[in-house]
Amino acid sequence: MQHPLENPSLAPYGFVFPFFQTRLKYKPAIGFFVNREKIIAKFWDKYNRASAPRPLPVKTIIHEILPAQASANRITKGSFLHDDLPYLTRDILVLSSVIQWLGTNVGNCFLESLDSNLSRQPSFHPEREFRMKLAKEMQRADMVVFWTHVCTSRCNTVQLFPNGGCYYDSREVSTRDRAVVDGLMLWLGRNAGRTFITECLTRISKAIDATNKRRWEETRISSGLLRHTSQD
Repeated sequence: MQHPLENPSLAPYGFVFPFFQTRLKYKPAIGFFVNREKIIAKFWDKYNRASAPRPLPVKTIIHEILPAQASANRITKGSFLHDDLPYLTRDILVLSSVIQWLGTNVGNCFLESLDSNLSRQPSFHPEREFRMKLAKEMQRADMVVFWTHVCTSRCNTVQLFPNGGCYYDSREVSTRDRAVVDGLMLWLGRNAGRTFITECLTRISKAIDATNKRRWEETRISSGLLRHTSQD
């Protein structure tokens, strides 16, 4: 996949791995549904637009956080340039796919819950909260492999997970992929990342409230019509 440079966002909506693209297109049979993944993905697009307040999240992660973690993370040549800085297309895919996952049920829990045992650890610091949460999740499953997975002919032939039909191979994940995810976790723990999370969760909450209100009103109207019909 090539980064759509004509898009004004450094992290365009829908520019994610195929599995997550499919989830954005999901339309349930029921009319009362809030696609939280769409909401958070659109916020990510907005936060990384040329007109957004600086520094852009992707720029902070790629050109500030990652190089500070290890000099090997610094890039001088990329797939494309944005504001005269190089970026790798895969980095954008990794970041945006993980961000979209935060809109899932599991992702929401990851954002909102804080294990009391975690916060009591001597090494705990608010900026490392999400990095530590991910480390705990990784004890159960390699989330980076899941987030970056692209189906191959091996998928649906070997079931490695109880409810999945994909072949997840850790060899498909690079050291760079893991560094990018780590950089994102650190950014989420910063003030800018927490502001992003708060705005997303607030927008999601409002969307759910509006949907529930619409459901209640339609149910009330339907009940009134049923009563009226029975009386006739």
